Amino acid sequence: MRGERIFSIDPETAKDIDDALSVTVNENGTYDVGVHIADVSFFVKPNTPLDRDARKRATSVYLVQRAVPMLPPALSEQLCSLLPGQDRLAFSVIFTMDIEGKVVKKWFGKTIIRYGSIHINTEVTLMSNHRSVAKLSYSDAQRVIDGQSLGNLSTDPAQNPSSIEHDINLLQSLAKKVRNQRFQNGTLSLESLTLSFKLGEDGFPIDCGQYERSEANTLIEEVCRLFSQNSSLLRIPLVSSCCWSTLQSLSKLLFIFQNKHCYADMIHQLSADW
Repeated sequence: MRGERIFSIDPETAKDIDDALSVTVNENGTYDVGVHIADVSFFVKPNTPLDRDARKRATSVYLVQRAVPMLPPALSEQLCSLLPGQDRLAFSVIFTMDIEGKVVKKWFGKTIIRYGSIHINTEVTLMSNHRSVAKLSYSDAQRVIDGQSLGNLSTDPAQNPSSIEHDINLLQSLAKKVRNQRFQNGTLSLESLTLSFKLGEDGFPIDCGQYERSEANTLIEEVCRLFSQNSSLLRIPLVSSCCWSTLQSLSKLLFIFQNKHCYADMIHQLSADW
């Protein structure tokens, strides 16, 4: 996959980029949709102090004004983060889809690329060299879905922004078809209200409102759901450096009760060591 366009779509404030996407059109009219997840297993060896501490933390915790990572920032935000133009370790799945969004073939591979050299892992297939060419936000992707351009967004010089725009629209089209298939098969819509907070100068919430979900959010959710459903069938241990935190709800409740002291104490406790 040398030269493939691989890009990430995350919240604007995201520091730990743990997943990225790609899509190519095949000569037979099918599409290869790639989902690339940051693989930290090279850095986190079993039963090491780093592994034991990460297991105690269990997950990254996303509070209103900051994130407390499961792994040290040097890993979660740098060495393991899928930064544009940097060679990174990743576990990748390529879904070959037909025009209706149905998966007709799957390819799983553990990509190990470091300083331009490739180290073969005999347990799984190895993907060729690939790099992330653009770090996009949800608003960037949504502008493209709405028919606008990426503008002067910084990308890999070897890639044309219009090509990335084409990929986003193609992924959006396939994601909508995958979503429609799920609901035709009986999936329930259980979405609930998500709050978005405005912070004051002291870093504490001063106001809140409903978080506005966009089609770009749904695109990422559908593709990552497809990855999760299929990777669970493999006996390959995946260690993710960032997960959605169940303590988000707790932080929101603390804001509602306006107990700043408890809120500050919780942040201090969760921030220990890192």
